[in-house]
Amino acid sequence: MWLDIERSRCGKLDFHSFVIAAQKRLPELGIHPSAWEEAVGLLGEDAAMLCVLITDAKVADPEVTILSAGGYLRGMVRAHRTGSLNIMGSLIGLNERSRRRK
Repeated sequence: MWLDIERSRCGKLDFHSFVIAAQKRLPELGIHPSAWEEAVGLLGEDAAMLCVLITDAKVADPEVTILSAGGYLRGMVRAHRTGSLNIMGSLIGLNERSRRRK
């Protein structure tokens, strides 16, 4: 929905449109702004946006149980600190799950 709003407002989507959409999803997912700020501070805005969108997709997946979207995002930040965050792997995994369902 937020991407559709951005597209209608700007006429096209760019990478920043996805950042705006991720920020708009924070309260809807129950993610505290401090979790976003921590993610942006450590990962940068682009990677933080991807983490929020991955979190959003996983929360919406009936096969995945996430009790706290904010806790999941903070877990991704912790994984980055230990060098074990794999954003590309998460995106590939989401894509594979989506393809299997079709």
